[in-house]
Amino acid sequence: MATALATQLAQIAARSTNPLDLKAQKRAHSKSLLFDQNVAATQDFDTIYQICLEGYQELCHMDKRFVGFARSIFSEQSKTEERTQMTAAQNEELDEVLESFLSLVGARLLLRPALKAVEWLVRRFRVHEHNILCLTLTFLPYHTMPIFATLLSIFPKNIPPSLKFLHPYIESLACPPRHTIVHAVIHNQTLFSALNSYVLKASSAGHHCTTLISYWATIITEAVAGLVDQSMSGRRETQRKNEQDLLLRILPLLNEGLSMRQVPELRIGCYMILTVIASKMNLNEKVLLAMMEAVVTDWTPNTTHAGLICLAVLSQRRQDVHLPKKILKAVMSIQGIENDLSVLSEQYRVDKFVTGLVLGILEKIDKEVDLYRLTFVRTAIEGRLMSNTHIALAAKAIVIAARNSEATLEGDQDLQGQLADLILRLMDSEAVGSLVQNTIRENKTDVESLEAKLQMVLLPNDKQQDQTTEDVEMKDTDEELQGYTFDSITHHIPTRTAYEMSLLSHSQSYVYGSLSKAFLLASSSPSDLGKFSDLPVLRKPLALSEPLFFSFFIRYWCGPHSAASRASALTSVRDYLVEQNVTADLQILFPYIIYALADPNTKVRHAASELSFKLASTYLELGDDKKEASRPILGSDNIYGSGSETEGVSWLSAADSSRFLQEILIPNLEEIRQDENHITRLLLDSLNGPHQSRALHSPAKGLRSSTKGALLVSLASHVVHTPMYRVKLRLMSILNGISKAGGISKSKALLPLLLAQEKENEQSLIGHCEKEEIDRLSFVDEVVKIVAPNDRDGIRVIQRIIALDDSTPPVSLRKAAIQQVRNLWFSMKTDMQVSFAATLISLALTESTQMPAQDIQGDALEILRGLSLSANTLHRLIETIPALPATSVNGLAHSKRRRTISGHVESHEDRPSEGLQRALRHVTIVLELVDASKTATDPILMKELFQVLMDLQPSKVQLGIESGYLQSLVLGSLHKIVEQSKAITGIQLDRSTVRTDLIVECFRTSSNIQVQQAALMLMSSLATVVPELIIHSVMPVFTFMGTALLRQSDDYSAYIVDQTIESVIPPLVEALRKQKGGPLAGASELLLSFVAAFEHIPSHRRSALFSSLIDKLGPEEFLFAFLILLLDRYADSREVRQFIQEFTGQYSPLIQLRTMEKYLEVVLDALKPKPTVSIHFLNFSDGRSRASTALNLLSLPPNIFRAPRLISKSARLLSNKGEDAVQLRQMYSHLVEDTLLLAEQVEPYKKLPSACDLMLDALLGLLSLGESIDSLDILLKRGNTNVQRQVLRSLEHRIGDENAGNHAALEACINFLAELSLILEGSSDLLLLHSAISCIDRIIERYGKKDVETVGAVMKVVASDKCLGANDSRLRIMALLCLSTSVEVLGEAIIPIIPHALPKAMDHLEAILGGEDVDERMHNAVYSFLGSLLLYIPWIITGQYLDRVLKTSHESANAGLPAGCNMARKEVLALIAKQVDPHECFAALLRTWDSAMVEGPDAVSEHLQILQLAIERQSKSAIAEQSQSLLDLLLKVFDLRRVQCSPRTAESYENEEMDAVEKIINKVAIKMIYKLNDATFRPLFIRISEWATTPTGKKEEQGKVYRQISWYTFLHGFFDTLQSIVTSYAGFIIEDAVEVLNTISTKNPDSITLWNRVIAALTSSFEHDQDEFWQAPSHFAAISPPLLAQLSDSALHKESPDLIACITALAVAADSPDHHKALNAAILAHMRSDNAVVRLAAVQCEMSLTSKLGEEWLSLLPEMLPFVSELQEDDDERVEREVGRWIVQIEGILGESLDSMLL
Repeated sequence: MATALATQLAQIAARSTNPLDLKAQKRAHSKSLLFDQNVAATQDFDTIYQICLEGYQELCHMDKRFVGFARSIFSEQSKTEERTQMTAAQNEELDEVLESFLSLVGARLLLRPALKAVEWLVRRFRVHEHNILCLTLTFLPYHTMPIFATLLSIFPKNIPPSLKFLHPYIESLACPPRHTIVHAVIHNQTLFSALNSYVLKASSAGHHCTTLISYWATIITEAVAGLVDQSMSGRRETQRKNEQDLLLRILPLLNEGLSMRQVPELRIGCYMILTVIASKMNLNEKVLLAMMEAVVTDWTPNTTHAGLICLAVLSQRRQDVHLPKKILKAVMSIQGIENDLSVLSEQYRVDKFVTGLVLGILEKIDKEVDLYRLTFVRTAIEGRLMSNTHIALAAKAIVIAARNSEATLEGDQDLQGQLADLILRLMDSEAVGSLVQNTIRENKTDVESLEAKLQMVLLPNDKQQDQTTEDVEMKDTDEELQGYTFDSITHHIPTRTAYEMSLLSHSQSYVYGSLSKAFLLASSSPSDLGKFSDLPVLRKPLALSEPLFFSFFIRYWCGPHSAASRASALTSVRDYLVEQNVTADLQILFPYIIYALADPNTKVRHAASELSFKLASTYLELGDDKKEASRPILGSDNIYGSGSETEGVSWLSAADSSRFLQEILIPNLEEIRQDENHITRLLLDSLNGPHQSRALHSPAKGLRSSTKGALLVSLASHVVHTPMYRVKLRLMSILNGISKAGGISKSKALLPLLLAQEKENEQSLIGHCEKEEIDRLSFVDEVVKIVAPNDRDGIRVIQRIIALDDSTPPVSLRKAAIQQVRNLWFSMKTDMQVSFAATLISLALTESTQMPAQDIQGDALEILRGLSLSANTLHRLIETIPALPATSVNGLAHSKRRRTISGHVESHEDRPSEGLQRALRHVTIVLELVDASKTATDPILMKELFQVLMDLQPSKVQLGIESGYLQSLVLGSLHKIVEQSKAITGIQLDRSTVRTDLIVECFRTSSNIQVQQAALMLMSSLATVVPELIIHSVMPVFTFMGTALLRQSDDYSAYIVDQTIESVIPPLVEALRKQKGGPLAGASELLLSFVAAFEHIPSHRRSALFSSLIDKLGPEEFLFAFLILLLDRYADSREVRQFIQEFTGQYSPLIQLRTMEKYLEVVLDALKPKPTVSIHFLNFSDGRSRASTALNLLSLPPNIFRAPRLISKSARLLSNKGEDAVQLRQMYSHLVEDTLLLAEQVEPYKKLPSACDLMLDALLGLLSLGESIDSLDILLKRGNTNVQRQVLRSLEHRIGDENAGNHAALEACINFLAELSLILEGSSDLLLLHSAISCIDRIIERYGKKDVETVGAVMKVVASDKCLGANDSRLRIMALLCLSTSVEVLGEAIIPIIPHALPKAMDHLEAILGGEDVDERMHNAVYSFLGSLLLYIPWIITGQYLDRVLKTSHESANAGLPAGCNMARKEVLALIAKQVDPHECFAALLRTWDSAMVEGPDAVSEHLQILQLAIERQSKSAIAEQSQSLLDLLLKVFDLRRVQCSPRTAESYENEEMDAVEKIINKVAIKMIYKLNDATFRPLFIRISEWATTPTGKKEEQGKVYRQISWYTFLHGFFDTLQSIVTSYAGFIIEDAVEVLNTISTKNPDSITLWNRVIAALTSSFEHDQDEFWQAPSHFAAISPPLLAQLSDSALHKESPDLIACITALAVAADSPDHHKALNAAILAHMRSDNAVVRLAAVQCEMSLTSKLGEEWLSLLPEMLPFVSELQEDDDERVEREVGRWIVQIEGILGESLDSMLL
């Protein structure tokens, strides 16, 4: 048993990070989310940081919230952070940052940038170990993704107990399922709390995302449900305790979650949890109400829907249905709450919740009247959102509220009227009417007193009930009204109707029935008419502000009533207009007056004309257009009810209304009275324009286009929105005669009516038509006449109606739509015809559930056959034929896929039999239509018909379907087209569409005699039209018929094939020779037929078949032709190219090379302006350019030459050394020569030269390098320089690609150097010399070290005047480059060449730098040569050579050369610094300094860079030895400013240039100081200081200033860089600095500059004093007085910030009360200066000191206060303002006011 000590040690070991265990560290470092462990282990933190930083930066672009982490976990410093070396507090702070980042990045973990960023947290900060819980919770929403398994793979062995459920999945690296996580959350309280805390923390920080919240909500909801189930076990006391404990755990979470209003998803999740708790636990009323109030507190529109669900569930759990005021107010503030509750009621019980709302509204109704809330009550009751018990309770509450109400208010505030109307509506409701009436009876309500108070009948008897029912059929018969009087009926009419504002509303009216009966009785008595008009319910006084009054009479005269009563209704309206002063726009009457003017009854038309006349007079009485425009339009917001029904109505302007009356109606009233159709003709002529010459008043002459359009739109909108079908019918019959008015289409205006009728069912339509006594068929006929031929939207609706898409339109409407299609067909555009035809075809194929299938299919086919289909329509219909499931005869997948009319692509996967039958039915219908059509002879149908034929072929093979009938239809249609083209001249067939192969296929596969006959007829017709196509079908015929034979391997099958070729081909060739002339031309036609058949021949038979053919024709003469034809036809086929390579490989090398010779001749001929040979093989008429054709052909030879079989055969042939070998070498050299000549000719073309280069490379690779050199030696000796150049270039490339270990190649190349040397000595052709040197360079680079003596001999020739000294710059450049290469090879052996080569090279460099245009290549070549020398024999460049190189480089730097030249030069200069002896280098730099300074700043910069590199390169001891030389050089360097500015000339450096150079100087000086110790450097410092402060002469004080500027500039950087180490060196400059401060001349700019540099140097020294150097009295007393005295110089006010900073730094360095007191006294003295600038500077100085030193400086406050008081009233506003800021600053530090201290 382990002891306690052992246990403790084991625990320590488990937590140990094993700092000395390298393997453990490596394993820990290899844990990665992105990389394999082996890869991750090799990565350092710099590499990881760069990869992860890219992902982090992409995250920053996505979300700016990530930017803040750039200063912490993604900073450069983070690469060096190590958690094990941090304190506990630092680790806690780091954990907060890491967890904040993880919560923010959690939303994007599926993005690659996010994973890269998290990778950094894993690799650098090991969050998978130190923050494993947060990391797991971040990734947990993605637990089903592969990334979670990857995360598990990097977890340590020991994980927190809260994550113990992951143990099995860590071992198996599998993703945990959802139920496992839910189970863990239920049973692991730590995990439950951690998950909730993580989500709440992320949400409060604004880092939440939908994925996280949704996942949390679902998991926690399930977990809470499980916890509730757990708590219900045990005894009742135990259950109660468990429930309380659970609530104590969950309610704080919910409280915090619900408080986050800005996170709606979190609130919704809390609602889900509340719902689960309420559903599963028995909670008391108090808790439930508290939950409900929490739900509505701070809820937003985004959370109300979920909140309502939660409230409904909570309400159902309560015993009391009443709701608190807070909940009621919150719920009723939701817009459209009744709709939301109606939707919720379909899935949840909401009856208690709605009851609570209703009761709450009714209880508060006497305090606040809200029409919206009463509407909600009615909607809730009528919508049956409550149970019957609750509805009865609500009805009782309504009655009580009505009894307690008083009729004290008017309009919408008439509470009593509102409640009365509510009761009446509920009692009349079909849904709840009987229930409400029973409730009133059962509750023993005093009905009579209530009726008396409300002035209405609540519970009428049966007779009265019949009178007040609207739906009773109204007939004007005296018998029906016998026993009734006007007074008896009006007695039961209610006095008010609060809800009904218009009787033309689409909603049901409960007063119109009674009113219409009363009006019928009153129409016979003028006195009763007056009484009727004055009925309170009609609200006649408000007739001009609400449409109720007029709407009754409109509805009456447009209804199925007697003519006399309808005329009385019109008269009543006229009488009202006579009596009243009309102030409203009454255009609502226009459509209904037009309806009345078209009435068949003369009396009605007469009354309507009188009303029109009076209405027109009212418009005339107003007169002023402005008054007309300001008049309100009666009923504009509620004539057809509230909402979209009225909003969709278009209204006329006052001016257009007046024009309509005055210019159209009034002049024609007399004719209208006489003829009921006159109003129709009048409107048609007015809007369309007169079409007949008759005596009208020409209304259209003065009617503007805009007025016409407005009138049409207005009338159409009334037709659409009026509820009266009689009005719709009559006005449609008028408007359908109009095509367009004012640019507005009648179809567009009336289309909404068609859409509405489409949605109506047949029974509803029958009901409307029977009720209004109109003919239903006439109505639907007029509805479909809305659609015009050019109305695409309307035609689509008609199409949808016929197709029964997405709706069940009335059957009568569908029949009318079918007839309308027939009427419009010839006027419809082709695309619409196609769409309709496709729809009809679809109907003919579809089984419908709305109508019997046979009826639908029969109707569709009948319509189709009765339509005249154009050729274009047929063409499009053929395209819609679906592709049949097929596999072509040769087994290849059928790739063609047809389009449907909507662009849908059908799949070729195997369909079920039903789908196949449907497809065949579709094909049959279309082909029968084509066959029966008279327009099916257009050639445009050929392509698609052949496509159908192709689709039909394989169906029989695969599925055994006899498609003979369909094939006969297609072939017959094609035969008609061909015959028509023969009969009519001018019709040309598209030859590309003719598919003779398909016709042949019909012969081969079909056994149907009709198909064979049709195919024969078609072939015979084609033979007379396109005979050449039939000739080309001969070979395909044999191919298809002999497929079985070709696949056989027996001798008999092969014999049949050979006999077929021998019997068929000769006569065919003979025929072709007669046509073309010559065997080659004839053979091309023959070969072309075979090439065309290539893809149809089985692959295993191709080689034997074509070998037989070529062998019979002769491969030496015709193999090249076959290759050209095959490659030209199948240019993009990889299979063809592979076949060619294998096919040609069976022939000997001589035949292959001979074939390639002829092949190249054809390519050359193809590029000629007038080709002679290639026209027989190449197709130049297909749109391809000759260059592209040649490019395609040239892609083959490289593959042939690289073929391993040809290479091996050639090698064996050459090894025999017979005549064939000699012939092969000759043919090889000829091919190379031909290739070179071809390359010259194709230079003008773009891609051809590169193709020739590829071919040449392949050709050179055909033979070994030695054999190539031997073979090409023939070309080199012919004397053709051009060929020689090309050969040398080719060999150069070949040598570069050769293996360096090839001994034969090495020997051949070394021997070839002698040949090249002879060319250099003997040839005068510059280009040839250039090529020879390039070849020498390549050989030396590759094999030079193998024979140094031979290389040295050749290099002497290269370095001679013939090459290096030549006049041609290109030749000199190549010589220099070759010399550069040889330096590495020869080493010290090149020394004999240097005395001649190096001066020549420098001469060339100096010459080009001295010229006008610098030869960049020459420049770089010289430097390449110099670089090689410096790299391999640096000691050779010293003394004068070195000085010359440096001076020339200075000139180069000043020449403004491109970047490449500068780079070459700088590389050589860097080699000088690194390779040359330091003594020699420093001496040369000193000698050439003046040269660099003369050439300019660039030269000086490079000169100093050499010095810097040399110093960095050398050791400390070497620098110490050269310290004196370096000092002399530095003195010269520091003197640069004096030299340039004494005196300043046009060639002097600019100030910016001098500043830039001085920065480099100071940097170099610092580098040197780093290499020296104090004992060595201090004397040097003293000497430089003395040199800088000593005048160069008696009159050279200005020169001294320049030296001091340079010196103090250096000192600033010196003190800044070395800081406290060199503070003591300031003692050497105090005296000179004081002198500068005391003797400054503000009029001299250089003196000001020197002053600035001194201040900067002193500031730097003060800031870095850590040894109390400036605290010493001697040093402080020396510097402080002159420094503080600078405040008094007002001329330096612009420099005051630097001065104040310097004084502040001095005060910090001189940390002594005495020194501070002295400084303060001096500064305060300046506050009483007469100069405001000085006072301002003193105040600002005090502010800086106060800010820097704080309370330490404010210990001198008593001395400051008098001065502060004085300056508060300073004359200068700036001083006074700054003093105010100073006081605020002091008060902020001291924490108390200075008011009591200041005088």
